[in-house]
Amino acid sequence: MGSTKWTEDQLKAITTRECNLLVAAAAGSGKTAVLVERIIRIITNEENPVDIDRLLVVTFTSAAAAEMRERIADAISKALEVNPNSKVLQRQLTLLSRANITTMHSFCLDIIKNHYHVINLDPTFRISDETENTLLKLEVINDLFEDYYESEDEGFRNLIEAYSSSKNDDKLKDIILDLYRFSMSGPWPEKWLIDSAESFNINNIEDLDNTPWIQILKESIWIEIDGYIKTLEKAIVIIEETEGLEAYLPTFSDELEMFKRVLNSLDNGLQEIYKEVSNISFGKLKAVRKNNVSDLDALEIVKSIRDSIKKKTAKLIEDSFSMPIEGALEGLKNSYPYMKMLSKLTLEFISRFKDKKREKNILDFNDLEHLCLKILINNEEERDSEVVTGEKNNEELKPSNVAISFRDYFDEVLVDEYQDSNNVQEAIIELVSRKKLENPNVFMVGDVKQSIYRFRQAKPELFLDKYNNYSLEAGGRDGKIQLYKNFRSREEVINGVNYIFKMVMSKTVGELEYNDEESLNLGASFKENEDDNVEIAGPIELHILDKSGIEVEGINEENSIEDNEGDNGEEEDVDSITLEARIVASRIKELMLPENKDKVFKVLDKETGEYRELKYKDIVILLRATRNWSEIFLEELGSFGIPVYADTGSGYFETIEIRTIMSLLKVIDNPMQDVPMISILRSPIVGFSAEELGDIRLLSKDKYFYEIIKEVTEDIHEVNDELKNKCKVFIESLKKWRRKSIYTPIDEFIWYLYMDTAYYGYVGAMPNGKLRQANLKILFQRAKQFENTSFKGLFNFINFVNKLRNSSGDMGSAKVLGENEDVVRIMSIHKSKGLEFPVVFTSGFGKQFNLMDLNKSILYHDDLGFGPDYVDLERRNSYSTLAKEAIKKKILYETLSEEMRILYVAFTRAKEKLIITGAVKDLERSINKWMTAAALDNEIIPASEVIKGKNYLDWVGMALCKHRDGEELRKVLGNKSSLIINDDSIWKVNLWTKNKLTVDKDEVAVDENSEDELFINSRIDYIDKEIERRLGYNYKYRLAGGLPSNVSVSDLKKALYEHEDDSIMTVNIFKDKEVLKPKFLQEKRGLSASERGTAIHFVMQRLDLSKVYTKEEIDNQIYEMKEVSLLSEEEVKVIEKVNFLGFFKSELGNRMLSAFKSGNLVKRELAFYTEISSLNVDNSLPKEVYENEKVRLQGIIDCIFEEDDGIVLLDYKTDYVEASNEYKIIDKYRVQLKYYKEAVEKITGKKVKESYLYLFGIGKEALL
Repeated sequence: MGSTKWTEDQLKAITTRECNLLVAAAAGSGKTAVLVERIIRIITNEENPVDIDRLLVVTFTSAAAAEMRERIADAISKALEVNPNSKVLQRQLTLLSRANITTMHSFCLDIIKNHYHVINLDPTFRISDETENTLLKLEVINDLFEDYYESEDEGFRNLIEAYSSSKNDDKLKDIILDLYRFSMSGPWPEKWLIDSAESFNINNIEDLDNTPWIQILKESIWIEIDGYIKTLEKAIVIIEETEGLEAYLPTFSDELEMFKRVLNSLDNGLQEIYKEVSNISFGKLKAVRKNNVSDLDALEIVKSIRDSIKKKTAKLIEDSFSMPIEGALEGLKNSYPYMKMLSKLTLEFISRFKDKKREKNILDFNDLEHLCLKILINNEEERDSEVVTGEKNNEELKPSNVAISFRDYFDEVLVDEYQDSNNVQEAIIELVSRKKLENPNVFMVGDVKQSIYRFRQAKPELFLDKYNNYSLEAGGRDGKIQLYKNFRSREEVINGVNYIFKMVMSKTVGELEYNDEESLNLGASFKENEDDNVEIAGPIELHILDKSGIEVEGINEENSIEDNEGDNGEEEDVDSITLEARIVASRIKELMLPENKDKVFKVLDKETGEYRELKYKDIVILLRATRNWSEIFLEELGSFGIPVYADTGSGYFETIEIRTIMSLLKVIDNPMQDVPMISILRSPIVGFSAEELGDIRLLSKDKYFYEIIKEVTEDIHEVNDELKNKCKVFIESLKKWRRKSIYTPIDEFIWYLYMDTAYYGYVGAMPNGKLRQANLKILFQRAKQFENTSFKGLFNFINFVNKLRNSSGDMGSAKVLGENEDVVRIMSIHKSKGLEFPVVFTSGFGKQFNLMDLNKSILYHDDLGFGPDYVDLERRNSYSTLAKEAIKKKILYETLSEEMRILYVAFTRAKEKLIITGAVKDLERSINKWMTAAALDNEIIPASEVIKGKNYLDWVGMALCKHRDGEELRKVLGNKSSLIINDDSIWKVNLWTKNKLTVDKDEVAVDENSEDELFINSRIDYIDKEIERRLGYNYKYRLAGGLPSNVSVSDLKKALYEHEDDSIMTVNIFKDKEVLKPKFLQEKRGLSASERGTAIHFVMQRLDLSKVYTKEEIDNQIYEMKEVSLLSEEEVKVIEKVNFLGFFKSELGNRMLSAFKSGNLVKRELAFYTEISSLNVDNSLPKEVYENEKVRLQGIIDCIFEEDDGIVLLDYKTDYVEASNEYKIIDKYRVQLKYYKEAVEKITGKKVKESYLYLFGIGKEALL
């Protein structure tokens, strides 16, 4: 369909049927277009059309599913324009709304909703949010530990002593929670936990030889030794070709044979390997006379090679054979009781957590896939007998009747982004498809080189297994098609990407050999540039900052968690990040305003097909992690006058208002914490200046700030009167807050702090004040949720927030920026996936990889189980077990492979120009390391060297040291290498120092205004014409300028109150309002009627409905509200006179309380938004223009409650009214309740049977 010209391979992917088909689609290969076209052709096939609802299309995200649905709808609509009478097309368009185009979680949820009875699930379940989930987990694990403490279980106490700190048991709790999270990513978590523990039940060395740990250790030894062999072979070639080095040949040859023997021994058991490794020794090199050596550089190279191998061999022996085999076996056997108890605790946690969720009738996202799997497998017994997916063990998963019905129903199952599937999803796909049957029907598309979600338990091995085993030949049951033509990028970008990854990507690091078959092929067509004054594309640029000589001001990022993109706790130095940002800023400025004014950089406009000048929005800066980095880049680019935007990803918990309140809570809980203490002292809550804090610190350098401030108030230290007074006020406030925190529920205490410190009002006056206050309200609501659990107290709440934050439960949302905003974007590489930009900067390439997880006391892996440190409680020491060393190696390879794929994603975002920046601590030392790695092989960088890379810059640097264009790097070391590759890619290397950047920044500051002036003057004529055009524009909807975007129900009621019919008049909505004095200038004369009404509504919202049966109960609640500053003294005096009890004793109040006691819906203060016609707001507008224009109507409904036959709507009125005028007030509010009724019915989907006013002034209800 359509006019798209498909390649031969794309056409095969679109049309191949009746098989399992894996489509390996490289970056920019048109994957989504191919998938959509395949679906369109299936559902519009003239001979055998398939209804679209008989396809299952699984996407990675909801946004991708929505886009897929939209593309299919557009394609069908266009086809209908050509063939409007087609019944097939009309039917498919009708069926599209119920088509199974969905994420895996949504598909699982649908199965559970439709088959809940199979697993005895209450159909009224709901999905819990992350906050509720975290609270439940904390509650369950605390109860679990409490029970084990009471049982005095010896195994439990030993586990606590071995894997928790001496202060508390938090570390072991964290291990269990983390182990729970990890195990739930597999299909059979309980089975995995049991097997992982039992793998330590080893009796002898023969048993040990059969464990998967030994195979991993053999593989890691093989990688190292193979690297040594290749290196020595290279050295021997140099020796043979260099006159005067003949004396070295016997020693190098003997050592080469020695390593070959070690390599051959890897086919044997562990004892034989250990014996061979123990025999490794290095002889003494014979002396050579330098005067007789024809090439002294060659002499240095072979000597450095040998020295390097000797050091690496010592490290290899230390890592792999740190103790005798018998000792390693003993450590594993002794770890068995620990691992068995750990498994038991985690299993019991899983069971209790399930029970707790069932008790509350909730599910979490983990449950969706696992319960779906339970429904789809024949029975629970068979499910538990499976260890992993059927495919992995060459076993068939036995489908239930539900699964069989899906197999029969779906004509084809199509999986997008297949490289990001996990084992659970793989099992579900297998069960609902005919993947293993005679008529297979699974279509999988993705790119394993872009699998970057292992931290979410994605399993690229699933893709790789099929990729390595499926056939390229047509006609088989399992086929493979490769789409490696890139239709996105220029040849300059593609050649550079191919060169780097041919050099460094391998099965060891990257899990795929990047050879000619895997390379990107040019598919995009770019118009030739015929203008000598225009610059396009150009070489890929590498800019390296030498940090030596830069003073470091540290930022510790150890708590960074962005898409699991935190660093490894290294100190990031602000100055070097700033200077790297300056490199980027200066390069952007050059591209936008080149020094050579006759040479302008342009990019191809995809709409017009012509070259145009570069815009800021064409540029993106990609960072591995944006935390801290993006803020510095924003500031530095801004100083260059560059419009820039960053989605920092810092989220809710990183906003200044939440950080401040959390710091205050931490100080109240424990004032002996200097970091939160300084934060509070500097905040507007306390208001110390930086100078005052410096003066306080100088009084005593060894004490906490709290101790020093307290001593100031006790006259132990002499300070000026102003500072002393500040200290006294703070200490008194802190005492008051700490006393209050002891007996006040945490939610009420937080609200009390907002009011007592006036911080809530303060943030409201800041930019985005409403948003900041909303953030504080969210924290208050989270505290309210927390208060409803068994946890109590400030310490536990702080701990809860920390766990919520660290479990990616950040409640913040990303900022939204229109795609047409002309600004430079800054984003993480993960967020850039699927996007493309004409000019891409990949920055921060000197930032180290995050390998912090390797330092945990217990590691775990889905294939290898547990990897603990063994803790000897008697000797009070611990050491890494052989299992841990194996798992550490495996995780290291997998982590580096993930980083390799992330690098690939970053580079392949570029359409026309790629610019790389990074910083090194010592340029000469770094280049020496890169040159050494580059010299070890004629064609690639050996995997053993790639593994040693600490960051992306190491990998790129190693590759470029071999490249023809790497001369700038080689010159630093005197240009010693002769291994130069003449690749088609073109590179330009720039080396930067601090001094050079400082000078450049000064020059930019001087020249900036003149450049900007030229830039503006060149567009004066255009601007003049544009102003004239815009001022002369006659806007069709100009009368709507007086319409509000939002209107409240109260506004509409005010507009109507003079009229008796239900038409809406505008006379009062837009009436000029009297200009009032600010409240602080007004004379206070008690509460206004409005303030009185607000207070009454507040009380009715907050009252605990289980305690409103006597006046005393109600008065006590009102008093408690006053105590925590939810009500003022003045408000209490007024509302004490209100007869709240009268309402609850009334017939209507009794009905509401009955609904509450029965567990029916009772909702107070229900906010709503809906749309109404603009003509309802202003009926003077021209109907023909504004008939379909909408205005958003908003309001808050006081109360609704549900009875058996419908919903009752209730609105409280505090107006004074005489009983004889009751009918007037009913008429006054009739329209208001009409809109409330419509809103409730829309929100709940249920009928409102009655609407009432309750008139507090006369204590009477009125039915409308």
